[in-house]
Amino acid sequence: MKKNIGFILFLLTLCAFKGRAQQVWEGGKEKLEEVKEKGQKKVSQLKRWQQHVRDWGLDPDFNYALSLSGRLNTNGWSGGLCYLRQKSAGKKVLWQLHFSEIKHEKEARQQQTRNLYPGLGPARSYIFGKINNAYTLQLGYGREQMLFPALLDGNLSVSLRYVAGPAIALLKPYYLDLIYVDYNPEPQAHIQTERYSSGNSDHFLQPGFIQGSSQWSKGLGEIKYVPGLFAELAFAIEPEKPKAFVKTILIGGNAAFYTSSIGIMAERKAYPYQASFFVGLMLGKRWR
Repeated sequence: MKKNIGFILFLLTLCAFKGRAQQVWEGGKEKLEEVKEKGQKKVSQLKRWQQHVRDWGLDPDFNYALSLSGRLNTNGWSGGLCYLRQKSAGKKVLWQLHFSEIKHEKEARQQQTRNLYPGLGPARSYIFGKINNAYTLQLGYGREQMLFPALLDGNLSVSLRYVAGPAIALLKPYYLDLIYVDYNPEPQAHIQTERYSSGNSDHFLQPGFIQGSSQWSKGLGEIKYVPGLFAELAFAIEPEKPKAFVKTILIGGNAAFYTSSIGIMAERKAYPYQASFFVGLMLGKRWR
């Protein structure tokens, strides 16, 4: 009798354990399904994000772009040409060519207020102390990586652009019309067009002897070329989803290093490097 009771208790315990195990297994299956469902949702969200980036960064209708750009720099202005090619989703390669004028921070245009020698003609404006017009030509290769494909309800994208390459500075002598007076025996004034030198610094740097600047073309045959390298980093902002018409705002900085100093102003120390910040606008065309 005792053996039968023990056997019955064993069977009841076994059934209870089996039921508990079944509950655990079924609960585990539910949790497994829950984890699986969450994982599928995350994968789906990631795929939608990837597709969103692809729609912005790799539009099947536009694989190439050519645009003109204009910039206002903290040390002058620049204009150029840019060619972009799609490489993969959100990534582009680009080539750009820019021509810039470099202005010194101390440049100030002024004009002769007293015309002591009317026979010499009207006075013209000039930049006091300037010895060279400085220009640069930069040819660069770089990449553009999309950072944010859709800001402000999908109406704005932001990309990071980095470019580097060779540069060349062009130094064109700045000529002034200087006033010279001969006293033989009466004072007679005449004009001589000259560039800055140590021999004429007393006239070139004395406003009373300056009639004005000469024609811009004066000195074109005396341009000095200074080779160098440059690097540029900028944010490219597109205000709408890519269309056939290119419209991009650029905000960034540019730095260039040359093999010799870039002299622009007399009695101001010249350095073999130039750096500036800029804001620009690109307009152009995209195609497949």
